[in-house]
Amino acid sequence: MSSTGGGCASPGCDKVVSQRLACPKCIQLGLPPTYFCSQACFKANYSSHKSIHSLAKQIMAAGGGGHRKTPPEDGVSCEIIAPQSQKLSLPDWAKYYDFTGDLRPTLYSPTRTVPAHIRKPDYANHPAGVSDCERRDRATNNAIRVYTEDEIEGETNLRHACKMGREVLDLAGKALR
Repeated sequence: MSSTGGGCASPGCDKVVSQRLACPKCIQLGLPPTYFCSQACFKANYSSHKSIHSLAKQIMAAGGGGHRKTPPEDGVSCEIIAPQSQKLSLPDWAKYYDFTGDLRPTLYSPTRTVPAHIRKPDYANHPAGVSDCERRDRATNNAIRVYTEDEIEGETNLRHACKMGREVLDLAGKALR
């Protein structure tokens, strides 16, 4: 999805978007606007672009990812206690799609609640998932942050988190080779 000044959203088009020619259906559905370089480019790409609209409608009909105790039979979600074969089955919208690689979508399950004894990050309680500490850091970011010894080795243990992240990246890199 391009913004003004970026590239056109049509595959293969490398023109820069100079006007705000956004897909009106994306805006109507509340999706982030998808910008095109010209009306002709929009018309030529619309047949494939409209699949985004149908997927968004299915997700909205399923509740938009919000919490619900028993998901409807909508072809996009399943219950938490559903059998593994059902959880790993394809959503209705993907059953007749011709996939080229090994990666496949699966059904999603309702939002789970985190037990009270598990420490939650500050963004977990914000309705939009905004982190208060990151927002404060951005507002006062005029120098490189220097972490305290407690932040590096203490309860948050940034050193351990960084080592784990590096190991994951190394394993992913090896798997791709």
